[in-house]
Amino acid sequence: MSEANLFDIIILGAGPAGYVAAIRAAQLKKKVCIIEKHEVGGTCLNKGCIPTKSLIASANLFNFLKKASEFGINAENINFNFSAIQERKKRIVDGGINGIKSLFKKNNITLEYGTGVFKEPFLIENHKKNGYTEILKGDKIIISIGSCPANIRGAQIDNEYIFDSDSILNIESLPDSLTIIGGGAVGCEFAYIFNSFGVKVNIVEQLSHLIPLEDEDISATLEREFKKKGIKVHTNKKVEKIFKDNTNLKITLSDNNEIKSDKLLIAIGRRFNTSGFGIENLRINTGEKGNILVNDKMESSVAGIYAAGDAAGKAMLAYVASKEGIVAAENASGIEKKMDYSLIPSTIFTEPEVGCVGLKENDANEKGIKINTGSFQFRSLGRAHASGEISGMVKVISDANTDKVLGVHIIGAHASEIIHEGVVAIKMGMKSKELEDTMHSHPVYSEGLMEGAADIHRRAIHKYRD
Repeated sequence: MSEANLFDIIILGAGPAGYVAAIRAAQLKKKVCIIEKHEVGGTCLNKGCIPTKSLIASANLFNFLKKASEFGINAENINFNFSAIQERKKRIVDGGINGIKSLFKKNNITLEYGTGVFKEPFLIENHKKNGYTEILKGDKIIISIGSCPANIRGAQIDNEYIFDSDSILNIESLPDSLTIIGGGAVGCEFAYIFNSFGVKVNIVEQLSHLIPLEDEDISATLEREFKKKGIKVHTNKKVEKIFKDNTNLKITLSDNNEIKSDKLLIAIGRRFNTSGFGIENLRINTGEKGNILVNDKMESSVAGIYAAGDAAGKAMLAYVASKEGIVAAENASGIEKKMDYSLIPSTIFTEPEVGCVGLKENDANEKGIKINTGSFQFRSLGRAHASGEISGMVKVISDANTDKVLGVHIIGAHASEIIHEGVVAIKMGMKSKELEDTMHSHPVYSEGLMEGAADIHRRAIHKYRD
């Protein structure tokens, strides 16, 4: 065995958990090596958050231009070039990759490509694509090896007819029709993208409504807007059979209805990506599905070995992964820090957008928590009419006894940005009256949040109540 290269911290995986952990550890003057099997940025930059938002930006602009005449603008023969849209997406992703590599260089972080395999708890063999194997030893280890798309029984991903959420991003031409299995955030974003570019879209969700993790009033609004766009929504349905013939796919649902479709996208979530890295050589505690069990310091059952991101099996979101990476890096560097999952916002970049945080009304009712709710429609906002985006609403939930804001749920233009005012309100323990009394500029969409808070006490100015 060749002599090992020594580091203070070795990180497996350069996704949003790993690369952020590497930079934070380097800021704390640690000698850091990060090993990446594919490309820096992980799923978020290469196959998730960033490329999908690039496509959504193109879809948003195309949809807006089609409405130009409503704004007194003459724009004829509006069309799109899907290849150019895909090329723009690639440029954005490449720019992000180069940006991370630049940060690594400036922070003196060693980046090694290859597959890192544990031989011992703190000894890693990095198997490079050129056949060379190097030995790395770290005083501390952070495992951030991510996740991959989940599949369903009876569906073979062939990237020709049947795709997952990774491979669909590289599709070269648009199909006439697409069926999406899974009505969560990922499935709904892809439904919006493809529908915007003229594809006939069916979306199948086995639960009672789309985006089932969100408040039902928000879900109902999204379903209504999807149907207006011509997206066919099938809720409370399971896929029983997938059959491929010479011309298309036939998807049989649990109600015996059959959907004929050119392509199929499976978007039912993700599974942990912890096999093939020698995790079994660590004698580390893992969950039933393979995730690495950690405490609130992101430390595993083996002292000095941490896990962050999807591999830790908590909330599988890029921004949660980054926060976990920072917590892991600081604890690995001797700074005590605990991870807090109590307030995680969710954002969905459909049209209209969705932004939610905190307690949902149904959850409060099930738990016996006494609440008050206020709501406000975007169509009552001057800015919404001026901008031509009137669909949506704000819903604010407060504690019936203390008036503290417990939840904020928004669907409408810029919801992904406005929601963070709700995050701060809940984090700082604000009362709905304090949110109501906070002066907002005019005309802005966030006035809807102020009015929603006022509606809790029936004081919303631009909402009439009997």
